[in-house]
Amino acid sequence: MFFQESDLSKFSEVEFKLIKVNKSGNLFTITLNRPEKRNAFTPIMLTELAYALAYAHYHSEVWCVLLKAEGPAFCAGMDLNVFQNPSLDIENLKLPKPIKEVTIGDAFKYLEKPCIAQVEGSVFAGGFLLIGGCSFVVSVEDAQFGLPEVKRGIFPMQVMATLLKIMPQRKAMEMAILGKNYTAQEAFNLGIVTHICSKENIENEANQLVESILENSPFAIRKGFEAINQLNNLSEVEQHQYLLSVLQEIRQSEDAREGILAFKEKRKPVWKNK
Repeated sequence: MFFQESDLSKFSEVEFKLIKVNKSGNLFTITLNRPEKRNAFTPIMLTELAYALAYAHYHSEVWCVLLKAEGPAFCAGMDLNVFQNPSLDIENLKLPKPIKEVTIGDAFKYLEKPCIAQVEGSVFAGGFLLIGGCSFVVSVEDAQFGLPEVKRGIFPMQVMATLLKIMPQRKAMEMAILGKNYTAQEAFNLGIVTHICSKENIENEANQLVESILENSPFAIRKGFEAINQLNNLSEVEQHQYLLSVLQEIRQSEDAREGILAFKEKRKPVWKNK
């Protein structure tokens, strides 16, 4: 993690400059808020985003995260001018300092809760680190997706790690080498996008997905994310024994007892996330 749980005690005091946050029930919404720059991220913006994701991770009442963006573009990737000249970035003195340099792909990996990207505009370059870190990507039909880095003499190195978890290596390299734009349908075919809908219906589509997630055990889902992250650190012979131990932990949880009881009583379960 980039922040310790103790850093989150100051969350209510932080005034975010480049993102907006809102908690409603068990849903935590993060909105990219740099529309004049097509939500291109800066070091401070990444730190704010990582801090918000850490809050969602540690807060037991957050069961699902929704990632949105202000303006016509979802994210244009890294703001090269600011990264080359950090003095151009804004300051946020109330924001706790991360314990190590923020890498946004890892910030999403550490979340270990379902995250939905509501994509109402195009996604370019490092913006793939955001949508690639989400469990679901709901996109409008006319959104464009592309990795133009090679046209600027750069290669999308960090994005590659994200893409290789989603698609075959050959297709990931195709995107990186050609630097062309892909339609939402093409992105769907590649596994980058999970849902396509009209601009008029995207809010409803995302909300329905949130409701479907919140109907299920947050404890079981969280343990599933933990297990997926841990599997990469285990040998093949260790994996099944580890997964069995996690399953036994889930079976002994309050949520499992409630889920079984609710099924027998033919009612909706009341989850405790325990």
